Amino acid sequence: MQINQVIETYNQGAVDYDAIMRRYWHIEREPLIASLQLKPGQTVLDAAVGTGLNLSAYPEGVHVVGVDLSHKMLDEARKKRVSADITFKVSNICNLDFPDNSFDAAASGFTLCVVDDPVIALKEMLRVTKPGAFIAILDYCKSQDPEIQKWQELIFDAASQLGFPTGKIKWDALMDYDELIYNSKLTIEVLMDDRIESPNPFLCGCQLLLKNSKG
Repeated sequence: MQINQVIETYNQGAVDYDAIMRRYWHIEREPLIASLQLKPGQTVLDAAVGTGLNLSAYPEGVHVVGVDLSHKMLDEARKKRVSADITFKVSNICNLDFPDNSFDAAASGFTLCVVDDPVIALKEMLRVTKPGAFIAILDYCKSQDPEIQKWQELIFDAASQLGFPTGKIKWDALMDYDELIYNSKLTIEVLMDDRIESPNPFLCGCQLLLKNSKG
């Protein structure tokens, strides 16, 4: 989706977003954030923080910078009760306005399947994180089962253009993480690649832990 479409969709769906995620795509965020092995005093980027579903999992003593294109999603995120120190900023994860090596770690939940160019988005996350930084990703993705892929092909147009529920959440139903993390030649080391396979084409996902291997 183009940036303006993304902003419009998520501004419109912000108030309902948490309820939709709980009903259809509820996944506990604590294991995702725990995989970053954060220490007090570290600064972490939450890339496309949305309504802040990751925020309660961050430990006390950590500084989180949550960025998102949708100001209404950020308004919802500000309502969350959190232990960490949080700063919010309107920013495009495909063009982050932070210097190189600004963050000790990064996390992203249900984000790269939404952006127009996930390779550029991940490149930006690598640029602004330090060498050796962990990047934790939870996302929808293309199934590794060819039979399920057929159903994902059928829902692709509706998922990306109309959304499910209609006008609320739009994403790439064929988001190919094999291509992104193994064939894009990005400076990453894959530490964990857990796939969530399901006969339901709406429920296929992945949880990844990447290490920034830039020099």
